[in-house]
Amino acid sequence: MRKTVLIFTLLLITISLNAQTATILYFNDAHEISPVVDDLSERGGISRVKAIVDEVKKENPHTVVIFGGDCAGGTLFGAMYHGLPMVEAFNKIPVDIANFGQHDFDFGVDENLKLIQNSQFDWITSNLIDDKNEPYADLPIYKIEELSGITIGFIGLTDAMTTTTRSENIQQKDLLEAAAIAVRQLVEHSVDVIVAITQTNFETNESLMMNLPEIDAILTEERSEIISEIYYCGKRPIISPCGNMGSIARLNFTKSQNTLNISLQIYPVDASVEPDIALKELENSYQNKLEKELSSTISYLKIPLIAGITNDHACRWKETNIGNLLTDSFRNYYDADIAILNGGGIRADAAAGSFTVKDAQAIIPFENRICLIEISGKEILQILEHGSAAVEEKAGRFLQISGAQYRYDWKNEAGNRIVDVTIGNEKLDENKMYTVALPDYILEGGDGFNIQKNCIVVVTPDSAPKDIEIFINYCKERKEIEVKLEGRITVINKEVSE
Repeated sequence: MRKTVLIFTLLLITISLNAQTATILYFNDAHEISPVVDDLSERGGISRVKAIVDEVKKENPHTVVIFGGDCAGGTLFGAMYHGLPMVEAFNKIPVDIANFGQHDFDFGVDENLKLIQNSQFDWITSNLIDDKNEPYADLPIYKIEELSGITIGFIGLTDAMTTTTRSENIQQKDLLEAAAIAVRQLVEHSVDVIVAITQTNFETNESLMMNLPEIDAILTEERSEIISEIYYCGKRPIISPCGNMGSIARLNFTKSQNTLNISLQIYPVDASVEPDIALKELENSYQNKLEKELSSTISYLKIPLIAGITNDHACRWKETNIGNLLTDSFRNYYDADIAILNGGGIRADAAAGSFTVKDAQAIIPFENRICLIEISGKEILQILEHGSAAVEEKAGRFLQISGAQYRYDWKNEAGNRIVDVTIGNEKLDENKMYTVALPDYILEGGDGFNIQKNCIVVVTPDSAPKDIEIFINYCKERKEIEVKLEGRITVINKEVSE
């Protein structure tokens, strides 16, 4: 048993430090190396993160820097460079310990291993394992840091691996079970503090706190793009900095006799922070490279493409013109009966006017491969039911569609929402086989879909083209694009959703 007593105090001002104070700096969700500027705010930028880290370390050299996960995938920048520029920047900060987010596997295990190989800091994972039931990439399941006479044990937990590229070489163990094993080992080491770094939802974090009282604090993924959120299990904090490196959480542990005091401070990473010069140059070099590669025009949009990314997340619960265009391109490529795309895979809107490679990449940054399958009408109905099962949560599994129309009732129970389906001009025949173009992400079980065992795979992921290649070529063939809503998806009891 640990002999220290935990006392938590929330502070929003700079605190005074004594001789036995250890500091943790924590940030997460590093999809973009440069500041994000949009309708929500201006936030992030690795050069600003570096400036804050340097300032805190001047105040207290006994500081450990933690990255919480997600530095690849999810955005245009991630799609182009697969997280390697972020690792390069992390080495210069420097980061000390990193945990994985599921998006760090968006481009497969081999690409993730490149991140690890290029890192001068330690990755940990307490619950990701390989096909031999060993820790993934032979990584440690915990890490202990001793700072100013205080020993801090860290564990790392990653959830939602079904929402990224699937591989037999990596599996997700139950978070609570894995955490219990790692925590037990840290207790045997008589550490003063145990901190969990997690990429999971609030309910799972709360369960970790309730079931493992040895955990003193949880540093978790973002719940908001612009707000840092702090929750408590008793006096123990669950800390969620805002997304895109928009803030940094600071925990100070001050030891006095047998008592350990913890204080918390949040640093906004915004335009008020003077950036580090060297890392600002690194930001600029990558942004210039990106702009040069992606600035070429491929078509002209007569009207905007709307996914509702910053407001109602339309692509996750209703028909959108951007979903129509994407699925049309996939269906056209194979001349398939229908095409489907999970709304969560659509990551940006596009303004009317010149449509560039950059715009296209921003819309679908995950580099999925578009496969072709044959499947029965009965199974298509089940696929659509699964897609509509969590519309109230705006879940990414909701399906945009081409070559078909369907209606669903928002008020019905999940699994019983699809009212009717038409493919072409005919009602869905449950006994008929149809050809379907779809991302390998869905085919291989992403977002909980269960398709592969019930279909004939005509074009496998190994031989299928990338979604962005199909999409760009489709748009290039059309000098002007004007995509409208066609009634492909009808939401019954729509007022419930507004």
